[in-house]
Amino acid sequence: MTKTCDNILIITEALRMKFEAAADENYAKGMKAYMRNISDFYGVTSPRRKEILSQIKAETGFPVAGLMDEFLKYAWMQPQREWQYAAMEMMAPAAGKGDTALLTTAEYMITGKSWWDTVDYIASNIVGQLLKKNKGEITAVIEKWLKTDNHWLWRTALLFQLKYGSNTDEKLLFGLCEQLASEQDFFIRKGIGWALRQYSKYNPEAVTVFVNTHTLSALSRKEALKVIERAKTF
Repeated sequence: MTKTCDNILIITEALRMKFEAAADENYAKGMKAYMRNISDFYGVTSPRRKEILSQIKAETGFPVAGLMDEFLKYAWMQPQREWQYAAMEMMAPAAGKGDTALLTTAEYMITGKSWWDTVDYIASNIVGQLLKKNKGEITAVIEKWLKTDNHWLWRTALLFQLKYGSNTDEKLLFGLCEQLASEQDFFIRKGIGWALRQYSKYNPEAVTVFVNTHTLSALSRKEALKVIERAKTF
């Protein structure tokens, strides 16, 4: 039975103590520079952060379902990026259960402190899981996001099916790529290419036809055809 905790303070203080104990000032400076100064860092490596989360899971448990939203919002208010990373990784198992209330939480996360490192994880590991469990919500959620001017929500719409494999909704994917193809934003163009490249592993013929019959940026086209072109060399 999975251990859960109904006291947010216990979890947050346990995390804070472990982050501070594992902090590395030099690594933190390097990470801050690598991430273009979007956030402060404790300087906790990814493997060490995963160890800390395993310890938290065993010692206190993750937040109970009803408190996940409160915990995520608390973590998103913290200045160090490790809080956001840990919160996402703690939320992913809960997302797998399909609680639609977490879609609102996911949108809060995507639109706050936005950068590719958090948005891409949320797209495939949280939103992807939530919408796979609630397919009837997909159209409304995607249409809502596309009506905003938030490019990170658009990128999430492109990427949420990354782990769907052969079950990818091809019509939806191609429609989104076509609709966003004229956008100048680097992350949208890269996202189009990435989404198409991932799907090309399962249906290279369809992706080839789409790319060759639609006007895409050079970046999107290059990324979309990487796997296909590589296969031609063997």
